[in-house]
Amino acid sequence: MGFLDVATEIRLKIYSELLVLLEPIKFVANFGPPLPPLLRSRRDRLHPAVLRLSSKVYNEASPLLYSKNRFQFPEVFGSAPSLPIRAHVAPFLIQIGSQSKLIHHICIPFPTFNYPVPERARLDEVHIENLELIRKTCTNIKTLELLVPLEHCNYALDDWAIASEALDLLNTRFKAIHSLKEIMINFEEYPEDDPSDGLTKKMRDIGWTVRITRLPKRVWISIDDRVEFDNEEVEMEEETEKEQWLDEYYRRRHDPYWENDSDYD
Repeated sequence: MGFLDVATEIRLKIYSELLVLLEPIKFVANFGPPLPPLLRSRRDRLHPAVLRLSSKVYNEASPLLYSKNRFQFPEVFGSAPSLPIRAHVAPFLIQIGSQSKLIHHICIPFPTFNYPVPERARLDEVHIENLELIRKTCTNIKTLELLVPLEHCNYALDDWAIASEALDLLNTRFKAIHSLKEIMINFEEYPEDDPSDGLTKKMRDIGWTVRITRLPKRVWISIDDRVEFDNEEVEMEEETEKEQWLDEYYRRRHDPYWENDSDYD
């Protein structure tokens, strides 16, 4: 008895074990010259080779791979100065072709707005491209998750005068993706930090789901492992040192004796 002689229900369970993960399938950028431009951050516990057994297996198993998993993509990028900036979701969706219509859940970084911030909010072109590609290809997507990582700098959202307009602009883009059922905003924060209450309230009022992922407290340990500081103390010390250095820099710049001191050029 061959594999295809096994009951369909059992085959589907086997496919799920091989192709469906509890955690997101995360892609990272490959900034080196070789292709592909995206790489899976972890290649274990996912076994897509089963799709190559036969066309029947492919037709049975591929819907599970694409509809039951969550796909997480990195920031948008420009592969070379001479090439247009492309959304990093593009290589994957282009490669899988018509299978993209099976995808139900995608996670992308929270879009950014052009800076310096204009008087009106304007979504960066690369993110418009990103969302348009998802709208056109992922015609059955149900959940769009947007991750706000720690290093994320979104100047438009820091200025409440235009933050509300920026969120409304994004929401208009989301509404154009007609199959969407949920917009999920996931903030990564240290215990001592919190996103703006006004910002998260506006997101919830629009109808988005807001989640805050608490990370372990930041610590800095001295080289000899004998002294430990929390990150807030280190940041304060670094800021004080920076201010002292700048004061010294400008003092010497205005002192004729130090005018040609190359250490401060």
